[in-house]
Amino acid sequence: MNWTDNYIGLPFKPDGRDRSGCDCWGLVCIVYKEQLGISLPEYRGIFVDQSISSLKAAARAYAIGKEAWQKVDKPEPFDVVMVRTGAYTWHVGVAIDQHNMLHIMSGINSVIEPFTGIQWKHRVEEFRHYAR
Repeated sequence: MNWTDNYIGLPFKPDGRDRSGCDCWGLVCIVYKEQLGISLPEYRGIFVDQSISSLKAAARAYAIGKEAWQKVDKPEPFDVVMVRTGAYTWHVGVAIDQHNMLHIMSGINSVIEPFTGIQWKHRVEEFRHYAR
């Protein structure tokens, strides 16, 4: 059994931070807490819907929070995949290996997808390793 099996199929919920429903950052928080024993800042109240103002707020929060994360060229398991969707880098996933990520978005339950595939490879901005 792979550690990711416990995270596939979680439902999407804006601003969600637990297994009953989470957004992309919520999923990262859950994985880091349960798998690594690391409590990340939850950034509650930022991504409350799919509006442009929520997306901008999420992008600003992630940009500010990047200081706790070291940029890496090649992701290792549990590194964060920073993804641009539209004009903003606001979406994140958890790297499983150098090709796949665990992530969740509005309209889909949490899933594993290749970030090197056609849908994501041109949107990946960078990989970050937690440095604190």
